[in-house]
Amino acid sequence: MNARLADTPGVLDALARDTDAATVVRDPAELAFHALDVYAEGAPLAAVLRPADVDTLARCVRELTAAGVPLVARGGGLSYTDGYLAARPQSVLVDTSRLDRIVEINAGDRYVVVEAGVTWAALDAALAPHGLRTPYWGPLSGLRATVGGALSQGSVFLGSGLHGSVGDSVLGIEVVTADGSLLRTGSAAAGNSAPFLRYFGPDLTGVFVGDAGCLGIKARASLRLLPRPAVVDYLSFEYDDAAAMLAAMAEVSRQGLASECFGFDPVLAQMRMKRASLAADAKTLGQVVKKAGLIEGLKLVAAGRNFLDATKFSAHVAIEGDSDAAVAARLAAARRALGAGGREVDNSIPKVLRSQPFTPPNNMLGPAGERWVPVHGIVPHSAARATHAAVETVFARERETLRAHRIEVSYLFTTVAQQGTLIEPVFYWPDAHTDYHKRMVEAEHLRRCGEPAADPAARAVVARLKAEVAAVLRGHGATHFQLGKFYAFREGRDAAALAMFDAVKAHLDPRGLMNPGALR
Repeated sequence: MNARLADTPGVLDALARDTDAATVVRDPAELAFHALDVYAEGAPLAAVLRPADVDTLARCVRELTAAGVPLVARGGGLSYTDGYLAARPQSVLVDTSRLDRIVEINAGDRYVVVEAGVTWAALDAALAPHGLRTPYWGPLSGLRATVGGALSQGSVFLGSGLHGSVGDSVLGIEVVTADGSLLRTGSAAAGNSAPFLRYFGPDLTGVFVGDAGCLGIKARASLRLLPRPAVVDYLSFEYDDAAAMLAAMAEVSRQGLASECFGFDPVLAQMRMKRASLAADAKTLGQVVKKAGLIEGLKLVAAGRNFLDATKFSAHVAIEGDSDAAVAARLAAARRALGAGGREVDNSIPKVLRSQPFTPPNNMLGPAGERWVPVHGIVPHSAARATHAAVETVFARERETLRAHRIEVSYLFTTVAQQGTLIEPVFYWPDAHTDYHKRMVEAEHLRRCGEPAADPAARAVVARLKAEVAAVLRGHGATHFQLGKFYAFREGRDAAALAMFDAVKAHLDPRGLMNPGALR
């Protein structure tokens, strides 16, 4: 249903009168910025809503939907699949950044309750004094990425080698549905139970994980807690080709050895080296010394940034344990698994990553200011090599087009729990920066990398190949996170499962006002 545009200004005026001055934002510059994500631009917005508490969120949702206004929820704002871009003009974007309270840390019962706008970096810092951590503890963008955004979009990286995705760590969610009701899932839905278990009858929590916000706006979540590891150590290996690296990573994953197990192709490895010297960056060195000790810091200086062969693939692991002996045993097993077809090299990359797991989102630009956008799929380990080869066939066919438009393609690989491999081709192309990049990327990084001229032709090639690669990945049975409005959700899906999803959507959002166009 289209918003009744004549009603939108009136209901926004009323909400502005009844809430604090920061809640309803209609400044044109702010609306223009919030209509952008990393990659694209959505329809013009009527307003940005920044509720300061869950009650205000619920009341505003109720008033806006009653007036027929479409709503789109935004977490940390790091989507590149149109996840929070409005599909209808004059939508209201709900910015959850002010919902940033850590409600409860229950060390005894091993759960934490947070509001949806809490960042992964803030959550990790709050849990550290308690010696605790969530099993999945965030994406590398966790300085800005939020718990609610990750639950809506799906997310992997830190902790994913052992514990899977964000959905495998959540116990329950509180969601504001289209009529302003607060819906609870997990044990907390029982009324007199704490939010300490996911299951009490049918699991409703999973329905809201990866829904791109089309079933409601996440307000709070409860997550499992684990003790922080006493010891962490690292390994890195190089390989002549992707097949050998993927086979080794799969074996590490199957044995459940690494908290993180990730790999680079030669292009991505060299781009990381170009961005900053691992040894010369004083901030990085200081973090390594602080977390791993002076000897490890000196090793980092000795390694510099040229320890990776520019022609090789590389795999990197972080291995955790409760004691030196436990980690030593896992290191030995991982070394055997990674050593099949590989050569051990300096472990600076995983060491630096763990010393600063959450960094500013400067990597959304290449070393010379190139634009950046990934596309990905998760496949069973047994399908990873064939899937990667199929994607490479696309790029081989398009080699001359890529060269003509100065488009580079790199890859990130990472394992997900003991079952899957994530394959993520990443496009870099010379193009002008948007207002999004100019606000989100650090000013000093923008100054260093510079800004290319606008190149709409290269941009069009990237858009075409991004869609084609997604189709190839899906054709090989890949699943996806960050579905947003880009990845195919409905095509080929089991009819009975789709009918159930549609029934849930119709019940919770009968007028289709919650993130229209998501999960198309």
